[in-house]
Amino acid sequence: MMDHIFELKGSWKGGLSGEGKVETDHLSTDVSIPVSMGGSGIGTNPDELLVSSSAACYFMTIGLYLERNGIPFEDVKISSKLTVSEEGRLHVESIHHYPVIYLAEDPDEAMLEKIHSIAHRAEDGCMITRAIKGNVNVIVEPSIKIV
Repeated sequence: MMDHIFELKGSWKGGLSGEGKVETDHLSTDVSIPVSMGGSGIGTNPDELLVSSSAACYFMTIGLYLERNGIPFEDVKISSKLTVSEEGRLHVESIHHYPVIYLAEDPDEAMLEKIHSIAHRAEDGCMITRAIKGNVNVIVEPSIKIV
């Protein structure tokens, strides 16, 4: 069995209103604490990176599952929302994914049920969801559209 290693290099200058940078093989971005949390709002932030990671993992997984199940789809688009709660200690409370699966043909009722089932199973199949499970509530609300 092979391990897959992903590396990141980063730096941070300052305190609450500080600024930093993260770099990987395919990502280079400025980071800071969001203005809404008292920071400078320069670049992205850990919350946006987490919801991006979760959403990307989810839509890649659903595409893989649809393909493996022989479901011809045109596209999967997603809108996701991460909620940070200040109740108790500041924490990520939930991530909601709203995937839209675009099909070329009108599906029958059995196909609709199968696609909805796959959309929910894909959330459990995503390794990012599994990594945060028990700490963050991940919710999927799929819809289907015909192109």
